[in-house]
Amino acid sequence: MDQIVPDRRPRTASPSPAAASSGSHGSRGASKSWLGGALLTALLLGLIALSIRSVSGNLTFVLLGSVGLVVGAFHYLFPGSQFFTLALTNFIGVYACIFVFFLESNFHNINPLAQGIAFVLPLIAFLGGAWWRAEDIRRIVMSRRLREGGHFDRIFLWMAPVWGIGALTFLVPAQDMEAQAVGAVFLLAMSAIAAIVALVSRDIAIFLLDAGLLFEGFFQQSARLVLPAFAFLTFYSLCIILFGAIYTIMDRFMAEPNFVIEGVRRDITFAEGIYFSIVTFATVGYGDIHPVSGPVRLICGVEIIMGVLLLLFGFSAIIGHARPVGRQDRNDPL
Repeated sequence: MDQIVPDRRPRTASPSPAAASSGSHGSRGASKSWLGGALLTALLLGLIALSIRSVSGNLTFVLLGSVGLVVGAFHYLFPGSQFFTLALTNFIGVYACIFVFFLESNFHNINPLAQGIAFVLPLIAFLGGAWWRAEDIRRIVMSRRLREGGHFDRIFLWMAPVWGIGALTFLVPAQDMEAQAVGAVFLLAMSAIAAIVALVSRDIAIFLLDAGLLFEGFFQQSARLVLPAFAFLTFYSLCIILFGAIYTIMDRFMAEPNFVIEGVRRDITFAEGIYFSIVTFATVGYGDIHPVSGPVRLICGVEIIMGVLLLLFGFSAIIGHARPVGRQDRNDPL
């Protein structure tokens, strides 16, 4: 049974000025959320494109071109859901990372043309399957329905054969095949995956819709966390600076240095004190700087305890501020 996202807007013919103002504020909030999601998506795709350029430079242009064409076509076929297209863009980015992983592991000698064709085959199949069932998918996209967790078993039904085909490709390097034969196997495997994607395009569209709604809710909730998170980080930074200054001052006024820094016992600088305070407060402890005197070790223990307590109480306060009792965001789809 689908979970329908409630529409809490007033149903009167002439909404009051307060309701209109609230609706306008919600629209601006959704627009800002969409902008944040778009920027994060662009950053993700940029990082992926730079990463896969070391594997195949041509594949970078194929990735960016595929994102533009497929997302543009979906936005034309199914208008009205911006976060759906963002989810699709991120999904293509994740698909590119998985594709490059299998390419590096089993098919690193494939020529660039075969790489590009193999990459776009599932995307074209998904676009074709979506166009074939356009009316059904359009109703799904416009309905803003969020499925319950029990329906996610359908996701694994279409993911299992796809991952099965990917697992079988690890047998290819052991066969000592010629380059052309390996390329043919690669294209055959991607064609099989494309056929599966075409058949389950409706389920993939529902999955992307769920991801888009959750994406939207995440950004709307994140907007409410900006102020408390800034306050928390300010206090967190002050504590780090305080302890960093204490470490530096103790080295200045004590007879012996209190730290071993990269194997040498010497006085700690203020910048090194801040760095050591950060790794101590976060309980990371890289080991490049460590205390050797009793008083400083005692202060380090106090800082560690304060850091753990501050994280616990700080996160609790931030989450509590994000959704206080009796307050609901009418534009939050979650």
